[in-house]
Amino acid sequence: MSIINNAHAGSSIRLLNLIDRVLSRREGKPIPRQELIEVCRPESLPGTETAAKRFEWNLNFWIEEGLWIEDETGIHMPSDFQRGQALSSRVLSLIIKNASDTDITQGSRTEPLLRNICCLLAQDKYTFTGGEVLKSGAAGNCAEAINSRLPSSMSINVSNEASTMLEYGEFLGFLEPIEDNLIVDPTRAVESVLENVFSENKELPAKAFLELLGKYLPMLDGGIYREAIESLMVDKGWAKPKLPQISSSLSHALFRLNLRSKITLEQLSDDVNSVSLILPEEKRTASIIKYREA
Repeated sequence: MSIINNAHAGSSIRLLNLIDRVLSRREGKPIPRQELIEVCRPESLPGTETAAKRFEWNLNFWIEEGLWIEDETGIHMPSDFQRGQALSSRVLSLIIKNASDTDITQGSRTEPLLRNICCLLAQDKYTFTGGEVLKSGAAGNCAEAINSRLPSSMSINVSNEASTMLEYGEFLGFLEPIEDNLIVDPTRAVESVLENVFSENKELPAKAFLELLGKYLPMLDGGIYREAIESLMVDKGWAKPKLPQISSSLSHALFRLNLRSKITLEQLSDDVNSVSLILPEEKRTASIIKYREA
C-alpha cells in the first residue's frame, strides 16, 4: 500500500532514519533481524500490538525496495553503499529507479508520493513567488491542493495521508519550511544530483541542462513523471507554462543555487535558446549554466 498513508508500511520517516543509522554504523557488518529489532525497538516500548508490528512493516518495506539487504548473514547495507551520502538522496534515487519501468499514473507503493510531488511542483501558487503556503493537519490545504488538480482516483485524504505526504516532500528536498508551514522549493533535491548532471561537462546550454536534470529528477520540468501528471492536470483546468518559461518552483531552486555559488547562470545576448526564470520581483533569463565544484 501507499508510502504516504501513515497506517501502511514504509510511511515512518523516523523508523527509516533509525534503522538506517544503526546499519550504517556497523560499516557493512550484518546484524541478525531479531537483534536489530531489539536494538531499535525494545520489547517494553510498543504500547499496542499494532505498534509492535509497525517496526517490522517499515523494515520489510525498505528491504523490499532495496535500501537494505537481508540474506543468510543478516541485514546490512547494499554493496554500493557510500558512507557520507545523505539518506534522503539515497531514498530519492532508489524510488525513482524502482519506478523507472512503470507507468507513474499507476501503482500504490511509492508512486502516489511521486505523483503528488509532481502535482505540487507544477503549481506556482505554493512557491515563494506564488505567495501561498502548504499547511498540514486537520485544517491543512495539502489534500485540496492535490485533489483539485488530479483525478479522483488519485485523491489523498486529510486524516492519514496529507501530513505524511508533506513530511516526505520535505525529507526528500522538494518542500521547505517557512514558519510553521511549507512552500514548494526543490533546491535540495536539485543540488543532490548536480554532480551527476555535470559529470561530463561542467558547462551546459540551459535547455540541455534541463533535459539532463529531468532524467535524474523526472518530477521536474520536462521529466517523464512530470509530463504524465501534467497531462492529467490540464484536464482539471491547470495551464502549463510554455518554454522558454520554466516553473516557479524550478526557477526558485536555480536562483538559490546560483546565490549559494553551486551553479552560475549566464545570459548570452539575443540567445533564442535561453530559458526564462520566474522570480518574485523580476524575470531572469539564462543561456548557460555552469557547475561550480567545491
